[in-house]
Amino acid sequence: MEIKALLGFLIAIFVLGGIGGGIALAAMNTARGRKARPGIILLVIGILGMIVLMPLNAGLVLVQPNEVGVVFNQIGRGDDALLTPLSTGLSWVVPFRDQVEIYDASQQSVTMATATESGQAGHAAVSAVTKDGQTISVDVTVIYSINRARVNDIHRNWRNNYQDGFIVAQARSEVRNATSLYSAEEIYSGGRAALESGIVDNLSEAYATQGFLLTDVLIRDISFSPEFKDAIEQKQIAQQQAEQAKFRVQQAQQEAEKARVDAQGRADSAVIAAQGEAESITIKAQAESEALKLINSVLSQNPNLLQWQYINQLSDQVQLIIIPSNSPFLFNLEDLMAQAGVQPAPVQPSPTQEPDQQ
Repeated sequence: MEIKALLGFLIAIFVLGGIGGGIALAAMNTARGRKARPGIILLVIGILGMIVLMPLNAGLVLVQPNEVGVVFNQIGRGDDALLTPLSTGLSWVVPFRDQVEIYDASQQSVTMATATESGQAGHAAVSAVTKDGQTISVDVTVIYSINRARVNDIHRNWRNNYQDGFIVAQARSEVRNATSLYSAEEIYSGGRAALESGIVDNLSEAYATQGFLLTDVLIRDISFSPEFKDAIEQKQIAQQQAEQAKFRVQQAQQEAEKARVDAQGRADSAVIAAQGEAESITIKAQAESEALKLINSVLSQNPNLLQWQYINQLSDQVQLIIIPSNSPFLFNLEDLMAQAGVQPAPVQPSPTQEPDQQ
């Protein structure tokens, strides 16, 4: 812009100083009877400067970094009428022949919602029907940009009406198509990301065919009917109650299993204790049996051993042993006393014995 401003300043100098000054100087000299040549020369310089600078200034086009320029040759025909687009920087086109139209090539966004964040009414939200016949309202924002290499196609097909004529219309169509693939419950319970992904995939391809680049699709809000919300809420409550009942059943089963394990453990402990006691009794019985066998063997070889053992356990003061008359003698006392060096005492009959039994 500084160059164009400078050229405009120079043109003004040539017009005012050259043409205006030359005419004024020529008129003054003529009125005073002098030669008008200096004024005429100044006038010619002003005209020549204006002729050179005005077309130069008119053909200069400054394209900002976020812009791209479409050059339309007003004399051309067909596709030849659109020349190579102007890139960022200062360019020059043929004045009065080429017409330049600047397009914004930066990231742009368009929102389709009931109301914008500022409260201003914008593009209406997208009304769509789900797979199960539920009508929902989708607030969506589309972020896109112009493909610089395809700006001539955009100028040819849409001119400056591309946002309303194509971007918004195509976005609405793809939102409806993607919504029809999901049920309202799937979208309500977390299918929003999948819905966005489907819209982005289809919309990106559609935009590319017309020279636009899709950056992102943002679903800002999804509105369901009050009846559907109530139905979903009741279903969620029922599911939560079912989950709680299931948890209580599982808890009861765990407690029953714990009780069964405890009872089984106690039963196993009782069985092990009984088995141990039985084994102990068996071992003791076997030991006693073996001991009896050993005693029997010893007694069979030493018949008097039992008598000796019995006498050995008697007190040293015992001199007389009284036994019932109707019982056989268990010991041979005479032999035992003889072995001990004691005279046997006469045997006294028991008070209960009859005289003839003595």
